[in-house]
Amino acid sequence: MGKEGAIHPPFCMIKGELMGKTMEQYIAEISKVLKQNIANREKIVEPVCNVLYEDKPDRLVIIASGSSYNAAVCAEAFMKHYLGERVKIQTPFSFTCYEKVKPTDAYLFVSQSGSSTNMIEALEKCNAYGIRTVAIVGKKDCDMGRKADVTAEYGVGEETVGYVTKGMSTLTLFFMLLAMECARKGILFAEESGDLQDIYEKDLQDLEKAAENHNIVYRYAKDFCKNKEKAMLSMKHVFFLGCGANIGTAREGALKLSEMLHVQTNDFEIEEFLHGPDLQLTPEYTLFFIQGGDRAGERTEEIYEAAREVTDMAYMISVKEIPVSQTKERVTPLYLTAFFQYLAYYSAKKMRIIGEHPLFARFEQRISCKTENYVEEAPF
Repeated sequence: MGKEGAIHPPFCMIKGELMGKTMEQYIAEISKVLKQNIANREKIVEPVCNVLYEDKPDRLVIIASGSSYNAAVCAEAFMKHYLGERVKIQTPFSFTCYEKVKPTDAYLFVSQSGSSTNMIEALEKCNAYGIRTVAIVGKKDCDMGRKADVTAEYGVGEETVGYVTKGMSTLTLFFMLLAMECARKGILFAEESGDLQDIYEKDLQDLEKAAENHNIVYRYAKDFCKNKEKAMLSMKHVFFLGCGANIGTAREGALKLSEMLHVQTNDFEIEEFLHGPDLQLTPEYTLFFIQGGDRAGERTEEIYEAAREVTDMAYMISVKEIPVSQTKERVTPLYLTAFFQYLAYYSAKKMRIIGEHPLFARFEQRISCKTENYVEEAPF
């Protein structure tokens, strides 16, 4: 879930706006924070870069859940452009149960709250093998921070709403900056990537554009939801379809809407949607097609037009439709996620979704995935 798999206490138990900001306020400040983090990029990633420089790993393994996992997927194409295939993303449960720990790999354990019990268990597995562990968290003073050998804050600052938005976006940027700075220091650099300095400078310009684009997409989403209010408040079955770097955008869109609006959502790679899931289509389905401006755009538009033959609630979220500064496709998740962040907030607030089914409390009593130190506030 957006809270790295967190349970959701009923919001009536949370002080919410009396204590902190609303979810929309956090979304609105993301653009500013991204710009600040780009300017401070070397300082932010330095603790992790130092470990990687000293350990000289063969591979970088990122272990994360929920929106943290999705942030890593959003940054994966960007990271691999610098680091090649030496990047692996894995959930903590899968790592703990199935993965063989390799002393030649570097393991980054990622959790905004630092309170995820399955993440702590995965971290402790590495500790047991004597491998240096790195926790990437929102705040160093957390449960994970006290167990890891090295703890790094990734530049989110404050975010107390459990349905993370600022945390997800700043983490996506962190992974991108980490790849850039590692390559500059000769760590895990994929030599076939080309002229490093030229790539670095152009990507840095794209990241600066992306930071501003996030605000543009956020404002676009506000107008979109207002103009299509009836449809946005009638969603029951929702597909999020992306490709390339925006596989992560689709994942985060599906996650945000399901956890906030409590409707059935699914995310698919655009072409894989045609291998079974498309047979479900009826006029009651809502589909969001995500287009980042790459060579897959033509195929995405073809499938979008075909879907419109079945349902009027098929929408293209494209860099061609939104008045953003153009960037490389591998950067687009950094700002296209803004659309779905606001969509989830808007729909849930308008529908007054403020808690779970009464029987969900029984589930919570049996299953927990956060430590007792975890605290969150309401999104509205």
